[in-house]
Amino acid sequence: MRTSAIARPLLAVLLAATAARADPPDECATAPARFTIAVPAEVTVVGLTYGLRPEVAYRPGALGSASRLRLAVGVLDGPDQLFVPLSLGYRAMFRGRQRVQPAVGAGVELQHRLVSDYPAVRQYGVYVEVGVGIAATPRLAFGLMVAIDVMLYGGPGAGLGPRVFASWRL
Repeated sequence: MRTSAIARPLLAVLLAATAARADPPDECATAPARFTIAVPAEVTVVGLTYGLRPEVAYRPGALGSASRLRLAVGVLDGPDQLFVPLSLGYRAMFRGRQRVQPAVGAGVELQHRLVSDYPAVRQYGVYVEVGVGIAATPRLAFGLMVAIDVMLYGGPGAGLGPRVFASWRL
């Protein structure tokens, strides 16, 4: 009887000390964020345009899934043209519950170019992207993406577009 009278309070103290030292729960692990809204500011190197390319990403899988389906529409202005890209693709966002979140993606893109003193140009092609996000909070991240696109129809061409973004998980 005496041993259990001493062991119970000692066990209670050890459990309380262990619970106090445990890391706080990760809010990302409990946040059922299916959608992510991002507002990237982009500068295209080929064609020299700059502006915003807002996007929505949908996570179709389980909570820890890296897969995202991405839809983006941009309006970028430049000295000689107005550039309106529409992108549909796939992005893998790795380590979504960590501070540093690498990402890669690919997809198709429809580009409209309204060039001064020239008829409008419509091109179709593919893109690949790579980047990294830094989580500021469990729902807010900042980062950098770089996209390379190759136009296959409507006039050949390649493009390079670095983007700085802020994204929110909903």
